[in-house]
Amino acid sequence: MRRFRSPSILLSKMMVAMVLGWTGSAFASSPSLRDAVEAAWGRQPESSAHTARQEEMAAKRDAASALFPAPPSIALAQRTDRFNQNRGDRETEAELTAPVWMPGTRDSAQRLAAAETAFLDTSTLSARLRLAGEVRDTYWQARLAQNDRAVSVRKADEAALLMQDVERRLKAGEAARVDANQAQGAERLARASLADAEARAFRTLKAFTALTGLAQLPESGDRLPEERASGDHPQLSALEANLQVQRAKLAQASAERREPPEVSVGMRRERPTFGEAYENSVRLAVRIPLAAQSRNAPRITAANAELIEAETALARERERIQAEVDTAKAELMHAQQIEKLAEERYQLASDTKALYAKAFRLGELDLPTRLRSENEFFDAELSLSRARLETGRAISRINQALGLLP
Repeated sequence: MRRFRSPSILLSKMMVAMVLGWTGSAFASSPSLRDAVEAAWGRQPESSAHTARQEEMAAKRDAASALFPAPPSIALAQRTDRFNQNRGDRETEAELTAPVWMPGTRDSAQRLAAAETAFLDTSTLSARLRLAGEVRDTYWQARLAQNDRAVSVRKADEAALLMQDVERRLKAGEAARVDANQAQGAERLARASLADAEARAFRTLKAFTALTGLAQLPESGDRLPEERASGDHPQLSALEANLQVQRAKLAQASAERREPPEVSVGMRRERPTFGEAYENSVRLAVRIPLAAQSRNAPRITAANAELIEAETALARERERIQAEVDTAKAELMHAQQIEKLAEERYQLASDTKALYAKAFRLGELDLPTRLRSENEFFDAELSLSRARLETGRAISRINQALGLLP
């Protein structure tokens, strides 16, 4: 029998085909989930500024390895009595002043620069993992919405085909008008469900595109990973690196208890009066600032507070990640059980649908029973397809909980 499709269903399918045709031009083949994460990362501010951040860390390391803790300074001075007595008194002085590293301060500055560099690398990887979680969630929402739309299309087709069959029987006098009304009502309901499913599919695909810049969904998600040590988790690595940064800051604040000493070298050229020869002299000076508790106490206490916060955050994050891993494993086990039961239900509903369809064609079954069997079959089909996708999403959540990028 030729399959019948209403004009509205055909129009909606044409719109979907146009969208899929446009999305297909973005990639010659379907992108992978890893491609989606990479594309999304390229659109993030952290990615755009990463090179500049690396240059910042390189500048900090260079500053910590420099000969002086701060740039040297030059002072020039000129003294004369030209505007009062004018006896020929002249004096010119030039002085070069350079700060000097205190014992231990240079090493502490280098350790801090190295710790901040390591923190930049680990925090970047942690940011990529968080983004991967957003991409995974958006991807599976779109996959579920597209699955619902596909099932709704088939259900609308079957409802239109059944409506055509009942209308043919009505014209032949083999069916009552109430049966035709019920068939038409079921067809309208299927079309309304299809419109709602298409709206959800369109909305979730647009959300995926806005996040990744890709107009086409990957065909598959993550694979089930092997168990690995949680110590390699990017978020834990970032917090551990931050802990090292706070320790280095505390060590630097404790080492720098005073301003750096300064060494000055000066040249003086002077003449007391007219007619006398100029005399040259060299001046050497050392400036040693005194330590004061009021200078470093705020820095030390602030660094100590940040260190305590970093230690606490690391401990809490370890607990949270372990709980997330345990939850994701339990969700996968439950999803696999639900998928198995949904498959058994689908097989039963499919067999029942075939038997009822045959009985209806032979005139041995009423229309309401046939409609119930159709609804039961499509509900079972939708449950099975969604259960399979939920299993895939549970696998993605395990990867995310373990800190694995696609």
